[in-house]
Amino acid sequence: MTTEELALRDYVIVIDKSGSMAEKDYPAGKSRWEWMQETALAIARKCDEIDSDGIDVVVFNNTPTVYNGVTADKVAQIFKEHSPMGGTNLTLALKIVLDKYFAAKAK
Repeated sequence: MTTEELALRDYVIVIDKSGSMAEKDYPAGKSRWEWMQETALAIARKCDEIDSDGIDVVVFNNTPTVYNGVTADKVAQIFKEHSPMGGTNLTLALKIVLDKYFAAKAK
């Protein structure tokens, strides 16, 4: 796939911020949350290079928070604004993402 083809896509990062993300079970004593932050930032930086209108980020535990059209800098800020706590409702987070996709596809 070419860079031009990749630029035509919309990208979404779905981030779990439930309490289990505080567990430190990654190498070098990192928590799942710290590992996710590094990973999400790396993906967002790459998307900054190819997606001029930004990416969507959905941060969820029991309830999701949606950020539209963000850059890697905003992703870093999102991690500062959130911390692991609560339960996990992945179903609601994915419903938001899929509803947006199917609404756009229907146009």
